[in-house]
Amino acid sequence: MSTTMRTARRHADVVRAARAARGRWVLVGVYGSTGGGQSAARRIPLAEQLPAYGPPGTFEAYDARHDDGRAVWVRYAAGLPKPEPRPTAMTYRVCDRGTGRGYEGVRVATVIVSAECPCCGGPRGSAVPHRFAEDGEWHTVDKWDNPCGHVDMYASVLAEYRRDRELAENAVRAHIDLDAIGDGEYDEPVALLKALSLVLHSPSARDASRFLELGGHSEAARRVEEERAARETRMTLRDAAQYLLQLAAARAACTDCDGGLVSYRGRDGEFVSVRCRSCRREVTPVA
Repeated sequence: MSTTMRTARRHADVVRAARAARGRWVLVGVYGSTGGGQSAARRIPLAEQLPAYGPPGTFEAYDARHDDGRAVWVRYAAGLPKPEPRPTAMTYRVCDRGTGRGYEGVRVATVIVSAECPCCGGPRGSAVPHRFAEDGEWHTVDKWDNPCGHVDMYASVLAEYRRDRELAENAVRAHIDLDAIGDGEYDEPVALLKALSLVLHSPSARDASRFLELGGHSEAARRVEEERAARETRMTLRDAAQYLLQLAAARAACTDCDGGLVSYRGRDGEFVSVRCRSCRREVTPVA
């Protein structure tokens, strides 16, 4: 059997599995090069040179680091209801038992980590509260099952969180003059993203969202994710920083809304307020 026929059969098997598991992510395969994985993840939603995934828009795909290369994951997204957007980060409550050799007791730490399994790039599981007693005290942490089967140990998740936090702190110290940061709406998160772009390897907008969440800039992270999902081309971390500057300028110049809401009279004569598409401010539309 030729390589082309084997590849076509493998993708046909993946499509059948993804359709059967609608809305859940299925592993397409592991590519030896980053470029190969990124190319496949870009072509699958477009069904470009991969007709098994047609028609275009039927499947979603992403690529992520794998212990053996670059993994590509896909999910069947046609029909309604639409699957939830893939998160950029996960927030968990985990046990922190210290780093010493002896018993140091336990405390609960809240961490923000990547939404992908560090071993295979598959989606991490959703948090489920778990209560336990230790030293006469009750504690609540989170447990989760990764669909890929890899187990996240609390110690490794803590180490991942601390590594990202230290990386961000070092980037800020090395590349940002804190006294020079302005007081604009997004000046601080933009400065963080620009500093990270100098230290991260091949940074993407998903990195931007995760590190913005880590730095306490949740609203900026959500705006970046909205824009990343709307774009057809790959969005880099620098693109994310530039977008936030453009959004801040659009908000300052916007005359179409009142505090992020646009009001109009509905067919029934009642006034309705909807979120301004230019400002994208954090507001709740009202009827």
